[in-house]
Amino acid sequence: MNPWRRLAQKAAPGFGRVELLLSRLGHPEEGLPVIQVAGTHGKSSVVGFLEAVFCAAGVRVGVCLSPDFPDPAEAVRLEGKPVPAIVLSSLLSAALEPFEEFVFGPGKPTMQEALLAVALAHFARSGVEVVVLEASAGNRWDPTNFLRPCLSLLTRVEGGENTRALAWETAQLARPGIPLLTTAMEDAALESLARRSRAAGAALVLVDPEDVELLELRWEKAVWRSRSDPFQLGPFETPFMAAYQAPNLSLALSCLAELFGGFPLSREAVRQGLSQVELPGRFELLFEEPWVVVDAAQDLPSAQAVLRSLERLPLGVGQRFLLLAHPEERLAWDMASLLRPAFSGVEVLAPWELPLHVPRALRRLSSGDFLLILGPHAALREVKGVVRGAS
Repeated sequence: MNPWRRLAQKAAPGFGRVELLLSRLGHPEEGLPVIQVAGTHGKSSVVGFLEAVFCAAGVRVGVCLSPDFPDPAEAVRLEGKPVPAIVLSSLLSAALEPFEEFVFGPGKPTMQEALLAVALAHFARSGVEVVVLEASAGNRWDPTNFLRPCLSLLTRVEGGENTRALAWETAQLARPGIPLLTTAMEDAALESLARRSRAAGAALVLVDPEDVELLELRWEKAVWRSRSDPFQLGPFETPFMAAYQAPNLSLALSCLAELFGGFPLSREAVRQGLSQVELPGRFELLFEEPWVVVDAAQDLPSAQAVLRSLERLPLGVGQRFLLLAHPEERLAWDMASLLRPAFSGVEVLAPWELPLHVPRALRRLSSGDFLLILGPHAALREVKGVVRGAS
C-alpha cells in the first residue's frame, strides 16, 4: 500500500504527530543544524539562494520544501538533487507502523509532517552538514516549529485584511536564544515580532530589504550590489531573475554572514553559488526571441512586484502579452486590472485552461515580442513542458 495515501488532508493543531514520527525514526533531528525559512512571499527563493551557495562551498546540504508537488519526493533535495521517491516511501512506511498508534493517539499525520520527518531521517543517515527547511506561510503549528533551528528567517508577511492576524501567528517563530532574521517591515509584522521576541527572549535581527539593489537586468543575467556587502563581493551576478528578488537576496546574504565561521563560506563560493542558482517558476525565462517568462504570482502584492520587474526588462519594440491563470476568478481579474496597462493583450483563464492556450499564444508571437505567463506552480509545470515541446 502506498504509505502517502494513509496521511490526513487536515489535522488538529499540535506537534504530537510529528513528534511520534520522529521518535519512530530515531529522532534524526537531534544534532542536525537547521535553518528555518518562513513568511508569505519569497521563502522558496531564499531557500534556493542558500542551497546554491552551500553546494558551491562543498557543504553537504539537505533541503525540504512545502509539499506542493505531484510527487512529494520532489520537495526533498540532497546536495541540489531530488531524493529518490522510493527512499522516502520506505522511511515513511517504517515510521507509520503500527499505524493504530497514530489513529488512537495524536491522529493521522499530514503530508507536511510526514515529509519533514522522513526528510530529516534521510538527511541524518546521509551525513548532511546543514538542513534548510521551508515552513508554511505563517502557522505557529507548522511542523518545522517543533524543531530548534540554529537560525530562523522570515521573509515578507502580507495577507491583505488578515495581515495582522497572520503576523501574530508568524511571530511565534521567535524562540529563546535563536536569532530571528527578517525583512518583514510591515507595521503589523514588526509590532508582533518585537513583542513576541521580547517575551520569548529571542534575538530579533532586522535586515534592510533594500540592502541589495539591482544594478542591471539582461536576458542572460542580472547584476546586483549589496550596500552592507558582508562578503565584499562588489557587484555580483545571478541568472536572469526578477527585480523583486532583492529583499530575498538581502535576507540570504545576512543569513550566510551569520553562519560565516561555522561553514567554509568563502567569497568565491558565495559568488559562484549565486551565479548558478535555479528558481523554477520565479520569473523564469523559458525561451528567447520571442521571450517567454513564467511566474507563480497569485496575489496582488506579487502582481505589483512583477510589474516593478517589467519596468527593468530589456525589452525591444515588440508587443507584450499576458496569460493569467488563477483558481479565484475575482482575484484573477483584480490582478489583470493592475497589470493590463503594461501589456498589449491580456487573457484571464482558469488554471486547467492555461496549458491548452499556450500553443496558440506562442504561434502569434513575432521575434521581438514578450509573453508573460502567470499561474499556480502545478499549471506552470505543464506550461513549461508545452513551451519546450513547441520550441
